[in-house]
Amino acid sequence: MKTEEQVDVLFVGAGPASLAGAIRLKQLLDQAGRTESVVVIEKGGRIGHHCLSGAIFEAEVLDELLPGWRERRDKFVVNALANRVERDDLYYLYNRHSGVRIPHRLVPQTMRHDGNLMISLSEMARWLASIAGEIGVEVYPGFGAGKLIVKGEWVKGVRLVDRGLDQRGQPQSNHLTGETINAGITVLGEGSLGPLGRQLIGRFELDRGRNQSMVSLGVKEIIRLPEGNDFGRNRAVHTTGFPNVGTFGGGTLYSMEENLVAVALVLGLDWPRANLNPQHELQVFKSHALVREWLKGGKVIEYGAKTLPEGGYYAVPELVANGALIIGDDAGLTNVAKLKGLHYAIKSGMLAAESIFEALVEGSYSAEQLKGYERRLAESFVMRDLAAARNYRQVFSKAGPRLGLPLSLIQGWLPRLQNKPDHHGLRPAVGKENTVKGVDRLSDVAFSGTHHREEAPSHIDILDTALCDDCRARFGLYPCEAFCPGEVYRAHNGQLVLSPTNCLHCQTCRAKCPYQNVHWRLPEGGDGPMYRRM
Repeated sequence: MKTEEQVDVLFVGAGPASLAGAIRLKQLLDQAGRTESVVVIEKGGRIGHHCLSGAIFEAEVLDELLPGWRERRDKFVVNALANRVERDDLYYLYNRHSGVRIPHRLVPQTMRHDGNLMISLSEMARWLASIAGEIGVEVYPGFGAGKLIVKGEWVKGVRLVDRGLDQRGQPQSNHLTGETINAGITVLGEGSLGPLGRQLIGRFELDRGRNQSMVSLGVKEIIRLPEGNDFGRNRAVHTTGFPNVGTFGGGTLYSMEENLVAVALVLGLDWPRANLNPQHELQVFKSHALVREWLKGGKVIEYGAKTLPEGGYYAVPELVANGALIIGDDAGLTNVAKLKGLHYAIKSGMLAAESIFEALVEGSYSAEQLKGYERRLAESFVMRDLAAARNYRQVFSKAGPRLGLPLSLIQGWLPRLQNKPDHHGLRPAVGKENTVKGVDRLSDVAFSGTHHREEAPSHIDILDTALCDDCRARFGLYPCEAFCPGEVYRAHNGQLVLSPTNCLHCQTCRAKCPYQNVHWRLPEGGDGPMYRRM
């Protein structure tokens, strides 16, 4: 790209929301004989490198976006259709040694997954990007957008992150100034806790009157099992209970191709224990007698971590501003009751595309013109589903896991429930971690493929080190040393030391730091994890 580029429509982030939106918009433009440029930029070094999800997928939304996609012989399609859920189990785990399978007839309809597809989101992103490229969408990986360009009350594009700086922020011989991409319309689909999405929401107060956002953290391993393993194919397992960390969450095991199983633990970031280490809790989960038997003989081949927006219906902000829209996880479109967000992300991108097309035809990119997106979203299954689960996550936050479960059955009848920010729930460390054999945190980081240029400036800063001392005195340790799934933070000689090259880009630190004392910004484009099957 040049130092300054002009495009008509810019999608930031190459996840399913942006790619689906770009494909739909290009389809509409081609049908109308129009030639506006549609560009997607992605901070990961390759498409899919920063994509991680469960993921159990309600695939009907693709029938609308790409009619006939099931007949394609692409690798992603073949794998996805072969990995349909045929056995769907929900277990309550009492302790490390025992558990009970909940009869299927007693499982709420929203938590049933029969017939859905178990997929790799990384592979889906690569597949969608290839289709987008075939029809003329320009897709550029390795380009991190660090700042929104706002002039007056209008969003005018983004500025990319500088490359080739040393640790002091001084230009090196390979220095490249971050390009400016001017866009008529900028679409933010960066995923959960997207930095530009937060900039836009804060700049225009789009969350005024909304609930506080709520976030969960998912830590996940891909494990290769031996032939003839006990877990089997076409199987999805969800668990609740053990390991009981006093907060919302649960475990999952999903079969994949080639004797692979995706194992994950999802924990609400409002957990109270200051010494909770989510990566270690995943190892504790794997030590349960049932899980251990299913995974017998398995070897970890990949690891990752990602936050999930769970504030739901009442936390969704306004999604348009002059010259800009927000889609997918960036917009908070996740339904916790169904444990799904992927098909909502794709649908939101498509609905945004239809409104953008109208704006291009009218030649007006104002918020008023773009509000057709919010109207379409409100009339779609996306917001209907979110409205049905409008208090679901909040009842668990208010009442805890045990009382929250029965209350979740009547949450739709309750008045709007408010919630505090996730970091308010932290309490001093109590007890020690469970001792289990498993993969240590740094070894798992190696399985993520995470890479950052060693001599680059840190993309993570502590705003006030004195607050870190207060934090340690208050909680008995540095909470960030425990809660970071990449071991970016550690105590050394009584000081907090950062290892930003370990960063998995989940941004847990931004949401969970009890003093909100962490500044996380985008590093150079191409840095970060390199997920292949996540």
